[in-house]
Amino acid sequence: MKRSASILLAAVLAVSLLPGSGCALIRKGAARMISPMASQLSEGLMHQEDVELVRDGAPAFLLVLDALAESHPDNPTVLLSAAEAQLAYATAFVDKSRRERARQMYRKARDYGLRTLIETNPRFARARDADADTFAACLQSFRKADARALITTATAWVMWIIANSDSPAALGDMPRVLAMMERVRELDPGIRQGGVDLFYGIYYTVLPLGGGRDLDKARAHFERSMEIAGPDYLLTRVTFAEFYARYAFDRDLFERTLQDVVDAAPDVAEFTLMNAVAQMRARELLDQIDEYF
Repeated sequence: MKRSASILLAAVLAVSLLPGSGCALIRKGAARMISPMASQLSEGLMHQEDVELVRDGAPAFLLVLDALAESHPDNPTVLLSAAEAQLAYATAFVDKSRRERARQMYRKARDYGLRTLIETNPRFARARDADADTFAACLQSFRKADARALITTATAWVMWIIANSDSPAALGDMPRVLAMMERVRELDPGIRQGGVDLFYGIYYTVLPLGGGRDLDKARAHFERSMEIAGPDYLLTRVTFAEFYARYAFDRDLFERTLQDVVDAAPDVAEFTLMNAVAQMRARELLDQIDEYF
């Protein structure tokens, strides 16, 4: 993995130093080489169990992806990798008290995601800033292969909205996010270990009282998400406790769910990092239980 990272960084530096438009063909060749490497490096990180190592090393990886996205602004594979990395880091490692830092990272993830969708669908480029109905109608032109980019973008966008909950302009973007997630549900409802239902679980939890909050709907979505994810994927259970159990003021459910996560010993290589992050977050939440209840 270290060797892959060194090769990738060297390639990025080489590409960034290429002068002018005369090297366009070389740049395109480098992009074809770098795109799969970026994806493979991201996947490799998911098998890491040392959360501290990933947390310490991830900023350098983010800088590499930023450089790639700058050098290859029309490469959807690079743009999507950058979006996913920004979103994952902000969600897993940025302290909730650092709101401005979270805002910046979620905004960058959202923007990379939107650029990915624009590059893969010229019609979306025209509808991006149109009225909400035109925007929603355009989403029908996306297909199942686009679901990954759609859910990444929608998730980053809603997290940015939550981080800017005091901004009417940010809240005004919510219909677009909901339209995107609805299209994902139509295309691939089980994507990302039940990520669509996880989204709606959070959504129906954080809405204001009298403004759409529905804890019964939220719980149903969370439970469906956990069923899709299966017992070896722990992050959904932590999110269920952090959002639903807290907002429902159910201390017993909160504590029991998080303790089950801490005590779990899942053995699924592709979830290694996210499960380690989930257990770290579960311990943090348990330490703060008296602040919440």
